[in-house]
Amino acid sequence: MIRIDKPDEVHDRTREWGVLERLWQSPRPELIMALGRRRVGKSHVLAPFCDAVQGVYYQATRRTTPEQLRILSQQLAARFNDAALRHGSPLPSWEALFAYVLERSGDTPLLLVLDEFPYLEDMEPALPSIIQKVWDHDVKGTRLKLVLCGSHITQMQRLEEADQPLYARRTGRLDFRPFGYRDVSHFVHGYHHRDLLVTYGIFGGVPGHLALLDPDLDVEGNVVHGILDPGARLHDESQHILDAFLAQAQVHYSIIEAIASGNHTWSSITSHLGKSSVSLSRPMNWLIAMDVVERVVPITEKHPARSKHALYRLADPHMRFWHRLVAPLVQTGVLHCGDATEVYRKRIQPHIDDMMGAIFEDVCRAWVRSADSNLDALRVGEWWDKHAQVDVVAVTNDDALLVGECKWGAASRADLDRLRAAGQKLRGQLGTRGAVRHLVFSGQPPDARAESQAADIEWISLDRLFDGAAAG
Repeated sequence: MIRIDKPDEVHDRTREWGVLERLWQSPRPELIMALGRRRVGKSHVLAPFCDAVQGVYYQATRRTTPEQLRILSQQLAARFNDAALRHGSPLPSWEALFAYVLERSGDTPLLLVLDEFPYLEDMEPALPSIIQKVWDHDVKGTRLKLVLCGSHITQMQRLEEADQPLYARRTGRLDFRPFGYRDVSHFVHGYHHRDLLVTYGIFGGVPGHLALLDPDLDVEGNVVHGILDPGARLHDESQHILDAFLAQAQVHYSIIEAIASGNHTWSSITSHLGKSSVSLSRPMNWLIAMDVVERVVPITEKHPARSKHALYRLADPHMRFWHRLVAPLVQTGVLHCGDATEVYRKRIQPHIDDMMGAIFEDVCRAWVRSADSNLDALRVGEWWDKHAQVDVVAVTNDDALLVGECKWGAASRADLDRLRAAGQKLRGQLGTRGAVRHLVFSGQPPDARAESQAADIEWISLDRLFDGAAAG
């Protein structure tokens, strides 16, 4: 396979780039769905790839259909050096546009990317049916590579449902996910591992957020200038993140704020909002589908989808941080009355360690899942009941059980005793037959005496979370 060089400015995304390479070199037509939340880097990959293969990339807006077709016609005229199309009338319809593309490309490959496709569909609801007709009757013998891309995840997923025109038509899919905690180091200079994790906990893994970091500032400077300053782009983005998708999002924002303020069970969320379960079910399911909220159940649950023991959390670290620590300062006007640096030092920094507890648990589970841990984990999750909880639970391919305690601070002897007891309980519930391994993930170096007195404990330091060394 001929390699298509990925530009240096496209960090990571090796998997996504490789999928595009394979689809590009396929001898048949390809219909690819690409989706992911806003600023996750979809366009940052698709546009350079399109440029590398001399394709046509179009990012839709909320213009009318004739306006969209006019702009696309000009791009096609430039791509095919078509003076008649450049100086004449634009293509009059989507049917005419696809007919032109297929005629011009013939049996040579052509990539056409329609980014923010939901905007096009909103203006022309028949567009999926038009593409269905093209795909069923016109693309045979061509090598058209059509990518439909969008940030409105639920609308993109809807395109593939059984009652929709494009059902069973796609030949490939790209799910763009946020970066992980390690990727933060590519956006800042000289941060120690603890500061890298704090930065991840505050800015999250969305590439569009990380790109706003000033590599020469410390954590405080980036928070002050990147979030707390009233002119910063992230100053209130989380307050309006749903506006582009919903005309009425008051209930959805209320759910987000309820979760951020510590209400993680369904009953506590409904009680906090004073709403019935029936009225909140649909907006909650939408938030989950949009990757705004995640629903988590204990790893021991036999039927996770029906479990009544679910917890609800904000999926994005930045949203957790903003709604928990910044939103109250915005709502009370504190950020507009005082010096942003002083606000950070007095109103935010004292709460960072408390906030990082849950973030650190997410990071540790991500490490256990990764190949870099060499733990060979088959299933990874967490567990809790009325009396105890275990931050990390994993079953390995050789049927061993891993139980882990995550401590942003220092682990106590009582923490270790609880971990051992929970490990035995979970071994019975999960039915594993291999050894039980006890891991303690520590945000600070363990006390030498504590480590020496716990020979059955595997201590996982921040260095190991970043260098990929295996436990044990």
